[in-house]
Amino acid sequence: MTKPRTWPNVAKTQRDQSADKAMDGIRLLRPLVNGERLDRTEVLRRQARALDAFRHIAWLLHAAGAPIRPEDLG
Repeated sequence: MTKPRTWPNVAKTQRDQSADKAMDGIRLLRPLVNGERLDRTEVLRRQARALDAFRHIAWLLHAAGAPIRPEDLG
């Protein structure tokens, strides 16, 4: 296996924060995708928190130079 490259400090922090937020989004959405029975309030709460996690990821990637328009992030 190829050894991962060393990232500059700022990009490494953004990468790690993005990975953490992605895992949050996965944990929030997994029960919904797996068909667990949750009340409507819990479904909406999980969807809103997952959307927030993905928006945070997009902001972190934008700050690292990804060609994302901030106005599209809401």
